[in-house]
Amino acid sequence: MPETLATSQVRDLSNGVIQGVDDRLAPKNSVSFALNLRFDKILGRAVLREGTAIVGAQITDAKNILGLHQFILSSGTKHLLSVIDGASNSALYRLITATWTSESVSGVKTVKHRFLTYLDTCMVLDGTNATSSADGDTWVTTGGNLDIGNCPKGKFAVVWHDQVFVAGVSSYLDRLFYSSTPTAGAIAWTGDESGHLDIEPYHGQGDITALSKVPNYLLIFKDRALKRWDGSSTFPDDLCNIGTPSHESVVLGNKTVLYFSASYKESLGIYETDGNTTRKISRPIQDIIEAIDSANYTSIAGFSNAEIAMWSVGDMTYDGKSYSNVVILYNISSQNWTCLGFPTKFTVFTPYIDSTTLKIIAGNNDGEVIELFVGVNDNITGNSDIGIQYALQYPVIDFGARGNTKEVSSVVPYTKNGKDTQVLCRINEKNNFKPVGVVDDDFESEMSKVLKGHTFEFKLTGEKKGGGLQIIGLDIIYPEMEETIKK
Repeated sequence: MPETLATSQVRDLSNGVIQGVDDRLAPKNSVSFALNLRFDKILGRAVLREGTAIVGAQITDAKNILGLHQFILSSGTKHLLSVIDGASNSALYRLITATWTSESVSGVKTVKHRFLTYLDTCMVLDGTNATSSADGDTWVTTGGNLDIGNCPKGKFAVVWHDQVFVAGVSSYLDRLFYSSTPTAGAIAWTGDESGHLDIEPYHGQGDITALSKVPNYLLIFKDRALKRWDGSSTFPDDLCNIGTPSHESVVLGNKTVLYFSASYKESLGIYETDGNTTRKISRPIQDIIEAIDSANYTSIAGFSNAEIAMWSVGDMTYDGKSYSNVVILYNISSQNWTCLGFPTKFTVFTPYIDSTTLKIIAGNNDGEVIELFVGVNDNITGNSDIGIQYALQYPVIDFGARGNTKEVSSVVPYTKNGKDTQVLCRINEKNNFKPVGVVDDDFESEMSKVLKGHTFEFKLTGEKKGGGLQIIGLDIIYPEMEETIKK
């Protein structure tokens, strides 16, 4: 009697990466891992990310970008500013007609530099120096609309309720300083309106590590605590014991703040707070989160545009394979996750308006400023049009009978512009992935390959130049005849 073939269709990828779930409970529209594939572009499909391009040219080879900011004046004039590490000091650069030009400002090497724009004035802090400019070209250490000479020499600054708040002063690591409100377009750091608050010093929660804000509250982060202040109470309230080691990881989402926390082993992950409650949002990628090297915790840098949020987390090893310069990406609307990988490590992000086009840019560890999600290939100094590597790993499939030995007779991958994509399979959750076949047609690439085992994990991987790749799904074909299924 001829065998009857059954087909298991795997065609919905809309939930993105979801890990740490039993095989029977894993959503059918999820994957266990993905690299350089986004699930928020076409609902149900995995779409290859766009490429990257250099902004201007490399500033200095093999040096970290320590700070990045676009200073926009009320007149509409825009200045893109970058701080780069050096042998003795940091150096400030301004982009002028596609050329990075050195400004007469130097600061402390190695440490992050943070910018703030307020009252048509830009200032930069590095924990030792405070410098400001009203035009992006002439920089001063006294006077100006931000009273820069009297500004506390801290690491972090934020504008809230028409005042500037500064923290991270080396002699007062638990102290929050605040300026006056503006008078005649300028603030002051001396006088009755200015002052400071000591944020529970020597309380075992660590130093102040970041400042941010949400509607109604100023947020004050420590290593192992998050505090909020409404501006009228005599002291900030404790919100939770989930703080952050990295100011750059704190980003503004959609009326909420998202941030990385390493406060405790069990709390490791990305959190979201509206100032009233805090919740962990990275549970679906907990295996990836736990693969982040702890040496990178303090340097994790993030970005958000209220639609996506992403964090540069460095190199990692996942499921026995090494990945370089990883960025984890979260779509705030669809709440799905993925992993991206780039040719260089990003150290800081900022939005950038180029003429009238709003872009996402990042400083890297090789003296470059890079535009993200542009074009179809990656581009860095000395290496242009780099193909983008990708991978998609499906959850474990047991066809509803984990204890039985099953036989898969063929696999049919469906792609768009997916020629040369490799299909692999791991059987019984052990050993390495073995080749099944290579896609040679987006519609009719049936791979006749007998696979026997209790469980099956399929993986699609490759490198694409020219963009346009979409992974649509798989048909898994197996004999339904009872005698082919042996206990």
